[in-house]
Amino acid sequence: MSAARNKKFGVDKTAEVKVKKSKGIKIAYVKHIGAYNKIPYDKYYGKLFAWIKEKHLRPAGPPLGIFYDNPEEVPAKKCRSEVGVPIKGNVKFGKEIKVKKVPASTVVRLVHRGPMKDYGKTYKKLNRWIAENGYRWVGPSMEIYLSKPKMVGGELSVFTVIQVPVKKA
Repeated sequence: MSAARNKKFGVDKTAEVKVKKSKGIKIAYVKHIGAYNKIPYDKYYGKLFAWIKEKHLRPAGPPLGIFYDNPEEVPAKKCRSEVGVPIKGNVKFGKEIKVKKVPASTVVRLVHRGPMKDYGKTYKKLNRWIAENGYRWVGPSMEIYLSKPKMVGGELSVFTVIQVPVKKA
């Protein structure tokens, strides 16, 4: 059932916070330092997918972003992130494109489906749930991009899973 249909019946499954065990993955990624809203995703993903093809690898999941800093606490120009793609296969990394394993962990996750400008509200909801349920952050957030952003009603809309590694406080 689609999110729109769920909402019609008063149940939006995408708005539920869930705790789960994430699988460990290997990613090819590009580091970025700067404002999160200024990340040149198209440029980075273009380089990543070209590199994956050149190395005869296969993507092993949807594109993602890893975000190390809270933009409300760290100046935008110093915010650290990585733009990546899960991969299958063995390869040595290069100068710009790196490869690493993201370990399995317990994560709290929430789906954001809607205007990109509402990301802050989704993160606030996630943070509130984490605090109210006795968890604490233990690593950077990861955003898994389930579809390309698109314009809806004049606004950029996204379909993303936001997950945060956590431990009981």
